[in-house]
Amino acid sequence: MNKNNFIKYLFLLSTLVLSGCAGVKFTFSGVNIDPNIKTFSIEPYTNEAGDGPATMAFQFTDDFTQYILRNTSLLPAEQGQKGDIEFSGAITGYRVTPVSPGGGETQQTQQQRLTITVKTNFINNYDDEKSFDQGFSFFYDFSGNQTVQQVETEAIDVIFEQIIYDTFQKALADW
Repeated sequence: MNKNNFIKYLFLLSTLVLSGCAGVKFTFSGVNIDPNIKTFSIEPYTNEAGDGPATMAFQFTDDFTQYILRNTSLLPAEQGQKGDIEFSGAITGYRVTPVSPGGGETQQTQQQRLTITVKTNFINNYDDEKSFDQGFSFFYDFSGNQTVQQVETEAIDVIFEQIIYDTFQKALADW
């Protein structure tokens, strides 16, 4: 048996063995979901920051929902029902700050930073010790020659991607 066939055989064998382990917690990339947990619910996030695009909270809620659907076998809870795990929260911070001052007569900022903070309340209805209420922040740096409106779409996508990842890891990873 050559090396490639051996690797394929080993992969197939491990897949068959693991698929026969009913009732065992599923672990993938550090994610550890109790087999009793089948559903999730996400209450629409709100924008309490007062700044940013009007659709920002809707985008966060939708992106977070899609992330869970792509990365777990969990199903959304029925309309109006709470899931086995629940997420809710708000965008609590949206601010632009200078990162590095420029030189010369104009003193224009060479780089700016957009920072967004999202507070999440997570409830695990099977293990209350894993529940939390925590803020997550991330930032996006951009040129001082640009306005936040010029980079806002890309910046929000990058920031939300990281905040969603961090929130997901906090809620479902077993470190």
